[in-house]
Amino acid sequence: MSERMERFLEWRNSVAGGDSERAIAARMGIGNNRVGRHLRESDPPVAETVIDFARAYGVNPVDGLVAAGLIAESEALRAAAHAPLRSASHMQLLEELVRREKERLRSAAAEQEEAADPALQKRKRWRRDSTIAEGLLS
Repeated sequence: MSERMERFLEWRNSVAGGDSERAIAARMGIGNNRVGRHLRESDPPVAETVIDFARAYGVNPVDGLVAAGLIAESEALRAAAHAPLRSASHMQLLEELVRREKERLRSAAAEQEEAADPALQKRKRWRRDSTIAEGLLS
């Protein structure tokens, strides 16, 4: 059995909560032979059946497609990011760009200030070390 198939079966079993193939098939409204062929024996599993299975259990079908190796996680994330970006107004996009640029400039200025002031570096290091120590003691 391939590593991809093992990953998918682990996802399938976590979603189904120990249901048998017969119980899965009943929940999906299909024959249990199809469940076995499409969700256990087929490598990779059949996309349509993965989607039907996920919907029958009320989980996101994209997670199943990723677990089955039918799409990459990066593809799923990229697709999820596109819709909000497309629906954002030009002003919202510009405001986000300005916010990011201000954040980048503040970060760069803080790094320059820290590099120019060894005493500041020492204070920051002391603050970080005391925070770690407090965490260990509590």
